[in-house]
Amino acid sequence: MWSILTIALFSTILITEGNIIIESPPETNYGEWGPWSRCPFGTYAQALQVRTEPYQGLFGDDTATNGIRLYCGDPNNGSTIYITSTVAEWGNWGSVFSCRSDGRPLPPDGFVSGFQLRVEPPQGAGDDTSTNNARIFCTYPPHLGIPEEMKEGDGLTYGRWTSDRKCFSNQAICALQTQVERYQGDPGDDTAMNNIRAECCDR
Repeated sequence: MWSILTIALFSTILITEGNIIIESPPETNYGEWGPWSRCPFGTYAQALQVRTEPYQGLFGDDTATNGIRLYCGDPNNGSTIYITSTVAEWGNWGSVFSCRSDGRPLPPDGFVSGFQLRVEPPQGAGDDTSTNNARIFCTYPPHLGIPEEMKEGDGLTYGRWTSDRKCFSNQAICALQTQVERYQGDPGDDTAMNNIRAECCDR
């Protein structure tokens, strides 16, 4: 059964079967929601990767963030599953940012427990880009004694950081859904990825 809990800053959390779904503040709302992409049972997101189209010049059509990946385990392990939902066609995948407490290139020791988007609001007659970058929040097992950390993707810098969205203290992100605007044709104004929903599962 679904229920809805409204919290501060007019955000909404959907609760189903003990899990919650957190959604980015809808600064822009272009495009359609893609399918849910889920981590294998018993695994959780532990790293972030952002697909970004670089600045296209004064007269180009910028899209900025085209999609994200969340890795359900060690991103350096070739067998690790990542989740993406819908991804637009422009740009390239950037660096991987892992929930590793000391920053070394070792398997992550923390879990993604929230996210935040950098969004450029609608530009009127100007070039809309919508989401420009993403952050994840990492939480670590209590015995490590490590406070929550933020890891920021390598996207662009237009717009501002919106309010963060976080799971409950005993949860981590286990599924992802993205809202992406498809190609608008020439001379349309493309924005690519606009919003994120994530499911938080009990650990």
